[in-house]
Amino acid sequence: MIPANKIPAVNQRIRNLIDTNFNGSVRAFCIVLGFNESQKVNRLFKIDPRNGKYPTPSIDILNLISTKLDISLSWLQTGKGDIPHNNTEQDSDTTISSGKVIPYYDAEVAAGTNYAMEMAQTTPVGMIEIGGLLKDSEFAMRVYGNSMVPNYPAGCVIGLRQYNEHFIEPGTVYVIETEENRFLKRLYYSKDKKAFRCMSDNHMKHETGPMEGEYFYPEFEIPFEDVRRLLRVTGVVQRNIM
Repeated sequence: MIPANKIPAVNQRIRNLIDTNFNGSVRAFCIVLGFNESQKVNRLFKIDPRNGKYPTPSIDILNLISTKLDISLSWLQTGKGDIPHNNTEQDSDTTISSGKVIPYYDAEVAAGTNYAMEMAQTTPVGMIEIGGLLKDSEFAMRVYGNSMVPNYPAGCVIGLRQYNEHFIEPGTVYVIETEENRFLKRLYYSKDKKAFRCMSDNHMKHETGPMEGEYFYPEFEIPFEDVRRLLRVTGVVQRNIM
């Protein structure tokens, strides 16, 4: 019988996978699995107060991990068998940079307002390796548009993590999602404290024509009630030549 206070080896192997390949983020791990119930994964590493033991991962979860991460089911269950592929070098067509690994979504993050996009949840197109610059990231996305030039040019990859605080840090860059769009903007509070003011880093103005003197990317507001999700930008990776 396994001592009540000793984490089972299979649970520890899952914990090690999360620590090694997902920078300790259970949320990022679940995103890759397409598994919405991260609480069930978190419970694998905590003693159940009802019986004083650690929960046993279901065969469904083990099969999901084996399939999504290309890891031997036998190794997950017994520690014997093939070495987990995620502990080895990643395929070159699904990785960028070097270091820890997080899921990469080739989804649209609009650095502008003239974009309509599909907001349904997508699956990662691959894994992106990160170094210290993005070490706090849970996942990554690519930026479209030029309103955040020069700091976040079109085509750059940004690291993101879920932002769950009650207050933003005014002047900080976030990804703000509504039902219709996803924007990369520098956020401030509106004067009535009922909306976010979305500001661009690109301050170019029209030099001629009917819009002469007006900004290419004027600020706009998003009411608090329209915000579906807020993501903190943790870092950026950009090419010298796009």
